[in-house]
Amino acid sequence: MGLTPLFIGLLLFPWISAMLIAIISNIPKSLIATFSILLSLVQFIGLAYFVFQSNGNQASIHIDWFTLGDTVFRASFEASSSAQLVALLVALVAFFVQIFSSSYLKDEANLARYYLYLHLFAAAMFGLLFADQIWIFYASWELVGACSYLLISFWYQKNVAIQAAKKAFLFNRFGDIGLLIGLIGLSIHFNTMEFSGMQIGSVGPAPIAIGIALLAGAIGKSAQFPLMSWLPDAMEGPTPASALIHAATMVAAGVYLGIKIYPITGEDTHLFMAAFGAISLVSGAVFALFQNDIKKALAYSTISQLGLMWMGMGSDASLLHLVVHGIFKAGLFLSAGSVIHYLHHQKSSRHLDAQSLNQMGGLRKVLPWTALGYGVFAAGLMGLPFTNGFYSKENLAGFLWENAQNSPFYPIYWTLLACLGVGMFLSNWYISRQFYLIFLGKNRAQLDLEKPEKQDIAQHVPVLFLALFSLFFWTSTQVLHAEDSWLLHWFQIKIIDVPGFWLVITVCGWVMGITLTWLSRHWVPSKNYQFWPAFWPSIFQFIPWKARWTNIIDSLLLDRFLIWLAQLQVVTGHIIAWIDQSLVDGILVGFSTRMSQFSGQLLSKWQSGKVQQYWILVFLTFGLFLLYIWM
Repeated sequence: MGLTPLFIGLLLFPWISAMLIAIISNIPKSLIATFSILLSLVQFIGLAYFVFQSNGNQASIHIDWFTLGDTVFRASFEASSSAQLVALLVALVAFFVQIFSSSYLKDEANLARYYLYLHLFAAAMFGLLFADQIWIFYASWELVGACSYLLISFWYQKNVAIQAAKKAFLFNRFGDIGLLIGLIGLSIHFNTMEFSGMQIGSVGPAPIAIGIALLAGAIGKSAQFPLMSWLPDAMEGPTPASALIHAATMVAAGVYLGIKIYPITGEDTHLFMAAFGAISLVSGAVFALFQNDIKKALAYSTISQLGLMWMGMGSDASLLHLVVHGIFKAGLFLSAGSVIHYLHHQKSSRHLDAQSLNQMGGLRKVLPWTALGYGVFAAGLMGLPFTNGFYSKENLAGFLWENAQNSPFYPIYWTLLACLGVGMFLSNWYISRQFYLIFLGKNRAQLDLEKPEKQDIAQHVPVLFLALFSLFFWTSTQVLHAEDSWLLHWFQIKIIDVPGFWLVITVCGWVMGITLTWLSRHWVPSKNYQFWPAFWPSIFQFIPWKARWTNIIDSLLLDRFLIWLAQLQVVTGHIIAWIDQSLVDGILVGFSTRMSQFSGQLLSKWQSGKVQQYWILVFLTFGLFLLYIWM
């Protein structure tokens, strides 16, 4: 089979899977889960075979779509090496999430709808990754957002889920307006509607205004500062869906957009992206410390780690951390799901919040495999040796270091390096502290923890496999230095050596983070603190306030002005009517009529037909003439 038919099949298969799930939605739930998992496995195997056959090269499809005037719109798709790598991440995580969901949601009445949404999301995500035509890219971008909305509001019976879905949808709309403007600007600047045709050439890189507009869309999708507060609320959706969409893939779409436009934008746009990433890295890590909800803490962690990818500016450093983070963060969410599922089904915790850290602690004894997986994922987030996170974070530091040596903007790069050091230290603190609060120490709610009667294979297998994918040998055979492994070579990812002093900073960050974890091990935040907490409620308060003032302005100003204007028109009409009747008709028309009558009567006497009158007029005229001469 050639690459083109296989490529088309990969694009169509998730849509076909979604239709099949919709058709068989009435069969038993266990069969739906099994069938959906098999479809996801076929998708992953097909994609892996496609990547193997492409041999590191890109494949493309260009089909004439329709013609508008002299412009031909083509349905264009291109599988670049970066798109193939991220697509593998999406397919892999989707497969494990579906396996995990078969256990986590086995009692869910609407399981078919849930799996339908997952396949629709995969279809939209593949369209986004492989789209070369900008309008297909934009349509896929919006479909990904729509699927996110559907999954956040999956339990629509809960008002809080509906509000969270609305918040996510509206916040993303703010950014998507900028994305639309940016895509239009790109097509005009490069005179093409396909990303592959956008070469710097003679027109130069895209202007910074276009780059900022595009990144505005990415800010919304990646929940970066200041549009970051929707992601923690999005945790109202099912936990496995959070692992797929709000940790590993959808929010990474904003980073992928930065990767896509990296070759066609200038350094000013790259630095704009990095600045917002630095703010999100530090602020997200700070807010992750002040969460007592396990999922919200991971949500702020995601915001922080996405900021780290943004600091890579869309380079290979961003791409590597995107994939590495997608693996260990999906594992963290699934592990958190195992903890929540366990606590929710404990008799002693039925009336407590299963997501609160206040009733956790000591769970390593009853959930040893989950604790092991969570430990590996936390080590990856900290960037400890023997994990892929170590290489991806050090590579980001090396990227910033190299640019600091060769760029006229070197003070900015040094500032970014400082922010990276602070963000990594805070990341070490909050994730090690969270691991302690969940699995170590004593149970803070004094719960009578019951050991599971049997191990839940559907939950443990995805966690352990993701933990395996988080280990170092996928990226390098060296512990402290990234070698040119098959993964890096196959997908053409450049690795930059980090200077020795940075390793010292990294080690200090590990030590300080773990030390502060030990010192703060008895402290749990009283509530979940959020970025800009008054912003979202104020939107609802602003709307009735705006309506009231609009009504006041309308009734006091606009209505009165319009009434006065109408009265003025009536008065003006009466005046014009009087002028027309009295002056125009009375004076002009009446006077001219009377003058015509008078002159007619006067002149008519000259033509009376009587000879006597004619002779009198002759003599009278002659006499007046003589009088004129004499005088």
